[in-house]
Order: sequence, then structure tokens, then C-alpha cells
Amino acid sequence: MNLKRLTFDRILTVLLVIFVVAYLYSPRVKSWVIMGLMMVGFFKPDIPKHSEKPVPAPQMQVQDVNGRVTDLQQLKGKVVFINFWATWCPPCLAELPSINALYQKVKNNPHIVFLTIDIDNNLQKSTQFLQNKGYTFTVYGGNPAQVSDKLYENGIPTTLVIDKKGNIVFNHFNRANYNDDKFEQFISGLSNQ
Repeated sequence: MNLKRLTFDRILTVLLVIFVVAYLYSPRVKSWVIMGLMMVGFFKPDIPKHSEKPVPAPQMQVQDVNGRVTDLQQLKGKVVFINFWATWCPPCLAELPSINALYQKVKNNPHIVFLTIDIDNNLQKSTQFLQNKGYTFTVYGGNPAQVSDKLYENGIPTTLVIDKKGNIVFNHFNRANYNDDKFEQFISGLSNQ
């Protein structure tokens, strides 16, 4: 039996093939790769310019795991950070640590509210998921089919920021690192207006 000599190139090729297969078939591996890219500076959210015309936020109601209903229209006077996500979505899982970090930085500001919305509306599962990960923000549910396309266009993750006047001033589809000093300044600045 003639064994081929193991070389660095062959080992590297095998490892690369294993990585690619894992990336293609494992949402967890995919989210780890995206998180790694976020940590080195990719996927920073584009902060809107003041000259952009805000769009009034439509009506939306969501509820938490205890059945408490929150109406977006009743949150006028507060800055509202909204994130649509799901536990099976790799880009969503990748950005959740940054959302939690941003939440930790601004949670004591009474003028900022976080609405993280599980589009599957399985609040028991998503609440347990957040607890297992050590995330401290509350998850809400709602029927995405009843949410205006101004807020949610059937793609996740989708993140919006509503200003104190009830206008959409930030709308981002796809992953982003919200644990960014400029984004924190943006959202905190809105709360001071």
C-alpha cells in the first residue's frame, strides 16, 4: 500500500473543503463567519444624512411573550429601534450580539425603545433563544403579513429607526453591526432632539 505523503497543501485543501461544506449547510457556521466579518469592520450601517426626507411610520402593533401589546403610534416622543429577525436566519443571528451591545449602551435612556420582532411569532422559542445567548432585550411578535411594507418588505434582517416625531429615519435590509460608535451617536442624538 502506497500512502501519499501528507503535505501542507493537501491538509489546507481538506480543511478548506470542510469549511465550505460547513458554511453551506450550517446556519451557525454562516453566522459565525458573518460575526467575524462584523468584528473587523464590515457591515457598518449607513447613517442617513439630515437632508433625507423622513417617511411617516405606519401603524403597527406587536406583543411580548406575556401578551402585553405595544402600539407604534403610542411611542411618539420616543426613538424606536425596530429589528425584524428569526432564530433560523444566519445574518440575523450574526447581528444580534451587536444589537444587544447597542441596547446595553442605551437601555437607560428613557427616550429610546427597542422592538425586536420575531417574524415567526414563536415567542416562547425566541425568548428562550435570547435567554440562552444572554441577550437582555425583549422579543415581540406580530404577523408580518399585517405589517406595512414601509416597515417590512419580507426580507430579514430588517432594521428601522423611528424618530420622536414618528418618522422612519433609518431603514436597512440585511446584516449590520449596530455596536458602532457612530450609530450609537446617531440614535442617542435623535433622542436628544
